[in-house]
Amino acid sequence: MRTSGRKYVITGAGRGLGAALATVMADAGARLVLLARSETALQGTADTIFARTGQRVATMTCDLADRESSAAAGAWLAREHADLDGVIHNGAMWLPAPFSAASDADIETCVASAAIGSLILTRHLLPNLLAREHADIHTVVSTSGVQNYPLDGVSVAFKAAKFAQAGFVQGLTDELAGTGVRVTAVFPGDFDDASPVDPGWTEARADDAGLTGREVVDAILFILNLPPSVTVPSLVIESRTGNGIVSRGGFA
Repeated sequence: MRTSGRKYVITGAGRGLGAALATVMADAGARLVLLARSETALQGTADTIFARTGQRVATMTCDLADRESSAAAGAWLAREHADLDGVIHNGAMWLPAPFSAASDADIETCVASAAIGSLILTRHLLPNLLAREHADIHTVVSTSGVQNYPLDGVSVAFKAAKFAQAGFVQGLTDELAGTGVRVTAVFPGDFDDASPVDPGWTEARADDAGLTGREVVDAILFILNLPPSVTVPSLVIESRTGNGIVSRGGFA
C-alpha cells in the first residue's frame, strides 16, 4: 500500500471513524500523528495502535472549534513533523436537528470545528506539504455537503458546516492544481461506528444492512493509495439501500 511508511496527521482520532482509520492505517505501516480534543481518547487510540503494531504514535490535543488551539497545533506540526506526507481532516462536531433547538454556542462550535479549524491547520502545514514531492490533503465531508441532498435528521448548522468543508476542498483543489499536493474528499452517508478491534469488523453483512465504518475506511484508503498521478477529487458513498445520508463524524 502506498501509505505504508508515509506520515499522516489525522484529526478527530480519539474515537469513531478517526480512531478506526488510524488503527487500520497503522496496521498497514503508515506513520501517524493524531489530534483530538480529548487527551484520554487520544491515548486510547495510541494504546490500541501500540498493542497491535508496536508503533508509538505522536499525539496532541486540539480543539478545532478554537482558533488558537488549531493554530497552535498547526505550528507544532509544521515545526516538529515537517516530514508529513499528508493531513486527513476527519474531526467535526455532530449536531442533530432541529435547528431551532440548537444554542448559539453549539452552532458556532459545529461550523468552526468542521471548517475554520481545518483551514487554519492546513494553512500552517501547506508550506511543508508543498515541499514534499507528493502529499495529500484529504477531507471526510458527508453527503450533507452534497448539493440537493435532503436534510433528513441533521441540523441546518451541520449541513452549513459540511457545505463549507466542500467549498474548502473545491477551492484548495483549484489553488493547488499543478503542484505535488493532491486534494481529495470522501462524502459518506450514515454509517456505523464499528472499531477494527471489534469482532464484527471483518464480518460480511447483508446488502441492506447499511454503510459500515470499515467501508468508509476502505474508501479513504482507496483514494490515498492511488498513484500520485491519479486523483479522485470527490467520492460519494452510500449504502445500497440509499437510506443513509449523513456521517456523524467524531470530534473526540
